[in-house]
Amino acid sequence: MKLTFKILSAFAVVALGSTAHSATIIGTINFSSSGNGGIILEDLNGNITTNPLLAVGVQSWLFPKVNTRSGSFISVPSGQSVTFSAPWTFTPSTPMTPLWTIVGFGNFTFNLASSTIELQDNDFLLIEGTGTLTGDNFEDTPGKWFFTTQGPATESKFSWSSTTKAVPESGAAMLLGGAMLTLCFLRRRPSL
Repeated sequence: MKLTFKILSAFAVVALGSTAHSATIIGTINFSSSGNGGIILEDLNGNITTNPLLAVGVQSWLFPKVNTRSGSFISVPSGQSVTFSAPWTFTPSTPMTPLWTIVGFGNFTFNLASSTIELQDNDFLLIEGTGTLTGDNFEDTPGKWFFTTQGPATESKFSWSSTTKAVPESGAAMLLGGAMLTLCFLRRRPSL
């Protein structure tokens, strides 16, 4: 009876670990501009603006680099160049595939699904949204992201924060639940 209990317990742990955790992107990655970098914002008419309040998109990104990283992104060195697609229109929310890409060190890509302006005034812009992160040897992972800049935009730095959280797949949860019910049944079954 004890041998059966140990085998089922090991199977449940291995199944949950391999399905829910090993292939999901977990962690954060932040970007900013270095040196004379920043962003160039554009207004509703496609003209360059230095006022975040008038901005409806980013016309170009100047020298974006990885700032900090954790979890699945730890293989990407700090200071690594990042390629951002441009122009990016955030008013109205416009999907973009990909919005950013890191070549090498896991080949990570972020595909933008939607964005929402949380704060926009003459000095500051904060955008929050959702999208999907991809990377070598990882499953596509939904994530939440934040973009901030402060004006004037042509001199400003920008930061981008992307956060993902692993969520166990329903199949793994069902498998674990089934294994646990089997264990309860075996423990309660009278000896013959």
